Amino acid sequence: MMLRLKNSNPVISFTNLRRLIGILGMALPFVCILGGFVFAQLKIQPSISFYYYTNVRDIFVGILVGVSMFLISYRGYEYIDDLISNITGLTGLGIAIFPCFNATFEKIGFFQLETKVSNIVHTVSAGLFFFLLAVNSIFIFTLTDNKKKMSKKKILRNIIYVVCGVIIIISMLFLVILHLKYSQERLDTKIYVFILETIMLEAFGISWLIKGETILKD
Repeated sequence: MMLRLKNSNPVISFTNLRRLIGILGMALPFVCILGGFVFAQLKIQPSISFYYYTNVRDIFVGILVGVSMFLISYRGYEYIDDLISNITGLTGLGIAIFPCFNATFEKIGFFQLETKVSNIVHTVSAGLFFFLLAVNSIFIFTLTDNKKKMSKKKILRNIIYVVCGVIIIISMLFLVILHLKYSQERLDTKIYVFILETIMLEAFGISWLIKGETILKD
């Protein structure tokens, strides 16, 4: 009989959706590291995207698609919020569907594109994904009703939103510098990209957890 009880609220709240987005984003790099090390004795890969070619592929793609679908289904207070979240979700799907460069394969992914072509789509999608996350954090999450006086916690939240967005932008600039300085083959022997991607995902996750009222709630 307990199984037939009605749910009091069958609709997921936008607050819980924000929390899920933040948690999944923050968990992605660590799930990849743990899964690769425990089950395949892998060292940390050159980038998070490189886990596509490991035993963690299904988890990597699954989390990315999950975050992307949550972003697409997310509804904010204003249309600009919805628009940016929808585009961010679509670029997230691009990261998952079009794998990054791997010299071992000539054609990769669902569409069996040439590796270099797939990598271009992947890189553009990743760049737009993180850039829009930064825009969301700096310009959208900080919006407030002008008729209301901001609380001390709202002011603190806005500061953290801006810091998270700036961290993402700075990390992206470092990624550009790395790709200009090193060849793809050289980068594939280091974990610089992985570290910077992890920093960006943690900043993104913190921003969404705060927006989800997990911490610093009024």
